[in-house]
Amino acid sequence: MKTRTIALAAAAVLAVTACGVAAASAVDPGPQYPADACQDPNVDCGYDDFSTDTTTESPPAYENAAGPCRTRWATATRRNLFWIVVFKYSEQVRWCWKNNKITYFWRDRWPSDTKLGWAFDGHVGSNCIYEHCPNRGVGTYSTDAWTQGQFHVCLKFCMYKYPIVDIWVHGDGGSGASWGGA
Repeated sequence: MKTRTIALAAAAVLAVTACGVAAASAVDPGPQYPADACQDPNVDCGYDDFSTDTTTESPPAYENAAGPCRTRWATATRRNLFWIVVFKYSEQVRWCWKNNKITYFWRDRWPSDTKLGWAFDGHVGSNCIYEHCPNRGVGTYSTDAWTQGQFHVCLKFCMYKYPIVDIWVHGDGGSGASWGGA
């Protein structure tokens, strides 16, 4: 009986230890850059974040184009370790459609909320020839517009971030967005 009790106690200790290891491995992985590798944890370490949604504006916003219209926006956000936003990079596409074809397309892009030494250096990439991608994909079922910006912060040395935001739209009113690099 004593041997059985000791064996059960040992099994219980092993089970609790195994559960503790499993629970520890499921913990949030933390920020993208460990705090001990930061020049200043308030500035150059942190997280990236993303938000997107659609809205409908008044017809003049779409130059009174044919068919129903929508606006899709997307924002890549950089936050420090304390979850304070240090910069945002946004893109917005207005489009209209009729009979499964795009009838209007207009893109805007901009930086915002630069803080704690971060600065915007400019738009460094796009798949559009002209700034607003006027009438991109008109007459087709789908198209997209992507943009890439450059931000930097300098402490002991300079650190750069190159967020990319991509918005795609369809001739049936569908749309979506993706991002990276914030």
